[in-house]
Amino acid sequence: MKIKVVIAGGTGFVGQGIIEQLSPEKFEVHSLSRHPHQGEAGDQTIYHAVDLARPQEWQSIVHDADWVIDAVGILLPNPLKKQTYQNSSYAPAKNIMDVLVNEPKVKFLFISANAGPFFMKPYLKAKQAVEQDMQQRLAEQAYLVYPGIIFDKARFSSYLPGLVLAQLTILPYFRKLRPLSRTQFSREIERMLLGQKSPLEQRL
Repeated sequence: MKIKVVIAGGTGFVGQGIIEQLSPEKFEVHSLSRHPHQGEAGDQTIYHAVDLARPQEWQSIVHDADWVIDAVGILLPNPLKKQTYQNSSYAPAKNIMDVLVNEPKVKFLFISANAGPFFMKPYLKAKQAVEQDMQQRLAEQAYLVYPGIIFDKARFSSYLPGLVLAQLTILPYFRKLRPLSRTQFSREIERMLLGQKSPLEQRL
């Protein structure tokens, strides 16, 4: 039987990396995002355009899921788009938790962060707020990973900085920034979905 995985934010940079890694022979993958999305040729993911703030639109999708992955979030606020850490990182995770507290068989995997430079303190604070809520509300259902910068050629703005940081991880400060290629990160997520442990489950 296939493992059913629901990825909130599956059309984003991180979500698409995970989708590319998951074989349709092993996984039944669903994506939840605000806007409609057409996958590329060979992509067997089922894409759902939903509003996470309206659980009636998507709770039936997660009801029989094995895993829900929260890949929603922003790196920096955008006043023009009215995106804040509260409405674009914390609130989506809370909406998911509000549903999963009544679905005790569904595991919830939240993509947190290992560390960041001083100007990313509000970003890390929002991640930590979700972590605390998860541990209090979901207990055994809660799974966390702590990557740093995730980079790939698909997003050139992160690719070169990621490559440079990866070369500097011999130094303690840069090791804590934990740069990972999107492929490396997605492989670790797949390991967890298959019931294996990942080093990303521990903060450095």
